[in-house]
Amino acid sequence: MAATICPNCEQPMGAADRYCAACGQKAIGREDLNEFLQQFLGDYFTWDSKLIRSLVPLLVRPGFLTIEYMAGRRARYIPPLRMFIFLSIIFFLVIGWSTPRSGDATLAEAIEDRVFWDHFFASVLPKLFFLFLPLFALITHLLHRRTADSFVRTFILSTHFHAFVFLAFAVYGALSGMLSSLGLVRVNTLLVLAVLAYTGIYLWLALRRVYPRRWPGQLARFIALAAMYVLVLAGSAVLVAWALL
Repeated sequence: MAATICPNCEQPMGAADRYCAACGQKAIGREDLNEFLQQFLGDYFTWDSKLIRSLVPLLVRPGFLTIEYMAGRRARYIPPLRMFIFLSIIFFLVIGWSTPRSGDATLAEAIEDRVFWDHFFASVLPKLFFLFLPLFALITHLLHRRTADSFVRTFILSTHFHAFVFLAFAVYGALSGMLSSLGLVRVNTLLVLAVLAYTGIYLWLALRRVYPRRWPGQLARFIALAAMYVLVLAGSAVLVAWALL
């Protein structure tokens, strides 16, 4: 078998080797745009069959990925934090594209409005969500401290839930932009109500799956968690909007 040299660590590689046994770098083949994009998507977003295996249950099977992660079945799915970051990028791109602009405002007002919302969605909101994730995990852990074996489980659940929120509202944002352009305001209103309702149901089912217990106690904890988190979200949004004005 013909051998070659790894350009990264200069150790010998077999001609059929796909990765260097010494440093783990993938063998470099034909350099073109397609190869570059595959490497980029593979390195940063695990853009392969893991994407479908991860996003489908994330959207329709609440708590499933958290259970799989805690059971040690991790190689087949996108890691939780990587999924969270990937979907946050998609969400903010979609929201930036679909945010409506007022056609009746003056040019100066339109520019000021655009600068405000661009700054809010591009800079402020991502930082808030990265703060909300561990805060949500802490509240959930405290409410389920009798059944939670460690904070890790709750943190993974929080990561998956917020990744779901990004995915659900990215889909909503894309549909909302199209509905608004067609003048279907009422349909758009029903759509956002449906997404909000599904988010609540999703969280309830995820908690039931990850922390199984009798439903009356679980319901009380769910209501307490939802109430505290909504208050935190609303209060933070008001404070940030007031500070930016």
